[in-house]
Amino acid sequence: MSYLLRSFKKDDAVGVKELILNILTKEYPFDRSAYSDSDLDRVVETYGGGNDAFFVIEDDGEIVGTVGVKEESKEDALLRRLFVDLKHRRHGYGTELLEKAMAFCKDKCYKRMIFRCTDRMADAMHLCKSKGFKEMEKLEVGGFKIHKLELVF
Repeated sequence: MSYLLRSFKKDDAVGVKELILNILTKEYPFDRSAYSDSDLDRVVETYGGGNDAFFVIEDDGEIVGTVGVKEESKEDALLRRLFVDLKHRRHGYGTELLEKAMAFCKDKCYKRMIFRCTDRMADAMHLCKSKGFKEMEKLEVGGFKIHKLELVF
């Protein structure tokens, strides 16, 4: 397998949207209403600011992982769209994506990185916690538990 971790390109739009919606539909069908997917139609616009980023992992020409960073404030960045295709998990792709997002945030002098997820996203939560994220809040919203994790740089 040859893979490449790189910044999003416009040509990636269809592959990114298919990957994320496929994962959400198969693995989190009951959580779909908790998340908007409007950013998937506008990745360049949503993540194209000077303090935003969107990265993909491409494996043999196929998009198999994603992560986004969105400016929340001058001090805070949101970690978004941390997804890895099921058959490509447990190969370190999630770790590489998260570390790339963390390095980007440090380069942009963010003080905190925030990740919100549902309790069904146990693998992503575990990965974030293993990298130093702390759970700051747990909310019950419409039958979902939304966790707010935070990493302080």
